[in-house]
Amino acid sequence: AKSAGMIEAEKQGDTTGEIYKAYLSRAQYPLWVQDSLRTMIGLVSKLEPNIVIESSLLKGLIDNATNDGFGLKQLFIRICLELLEYGRCGLMVDVDDQSVPYFALYDALSIINWKENSIGGRKDLKLLVLEEQFDNSEDEFGHDTKTVHRVLSMIDGALVVRLFDGSTDEDKTPTLGGNQLSFTPFVFCGTTNNSPDVGTVPLLTMAKAALKHYQLSADYFQSLHHTAHPQPWINGLDGGEDDDDISVTGVMAVWSLPKESQCGYLEISGNGIELTKQEMDSQKNAALEAGAKVVDTNTQESGEARRARQDDQHASLHSIVMCAAAAIEQA
Repeated sequence: AKSAGMIEAEKQGDTTGEIYKAYLSRAQYPLWVQDSLRTMIGLVSKLEPNIVIESSLLKGLIDNATNDGFGLKQLFIRICLELLEYGRCGLMVDVDDQSVPYFALYDALSIINWKENSIGGRKDLKLLVLEEQFDNSEDEFGHDTKTVHRVLSMIDGALVVRLFDGSTDEDKTPTLGGNQLSFTPFVFCGTTNNSPDVGTVPLLTMAKAALKHYQLSADYFQSLHHTAHPQPWINGLDGGEDDDDISVTGVMAVWSLPKESQCGYLEISGNGIELTKQEMDSQKNAALEAGAKVVDTNTQESGEARRARQDDQHASLHSIVMCAAAAIEQA
């Protein structure tokens, strides 16, 4: 946030807010979440899923399971990444123009509405609204898109699919052997279970600590900047003709001043700098405890404490891996 001095400076002439822009540019955001994601996905990619498909009609999914032509292992890794980033995602089962089945992966932000009810004594989706982006650029080099909504609803025990683009309502209801489906071919995936309920984001606590660290770093580096660039001062000037003699010379900025005048620098004591740094370190430790296992610390850690942290990380990752595998298997 802008300090009182920055606000006053903008009133007095800093109309473009250059002082505040410089303050923001000194802040640094730590990439703990990115580093942890990379490490966790690296661990997941080393796993070799036990893929067993007995139906000859579905064996092609092993190497071509997604709508962009990748296999089941790549789909598995993508689901794990979505769960780490957002805490949930969804898989819709569909078929292409040649009636070959595939999985369409939807991230958490694309699943904008859903309802459940009891169908045949068991809970099932009665409404699902998915947000999709389609190319809408007349220029071959353009990247304009339009937002459409795919609505899956159960009406009189049969699945009806509609595609809304704001002005039209297109029927996209699939059939199976000439018959409408009696269920919604969509599977939710979460970090601890695969219910439609919104769960927790695994790395959210770490991300919050990183954001607070970033905010503190703005003040920290601003203080260091002021320490390296103290404010000069001059007194003893009476406004007379001698004041016109003030000049600055040489590489090291030697000042030439009128008689009886004095000069010096106002330097900050720096007490607040150390306090700010201590709070930044506490945010880093909070991130470590929340899951930033790849961030090194300067503190001593016993082998037992390190094993406890690693076990916690593997337990979280194990839950995500199991939910991802179960979602693919169910789909």
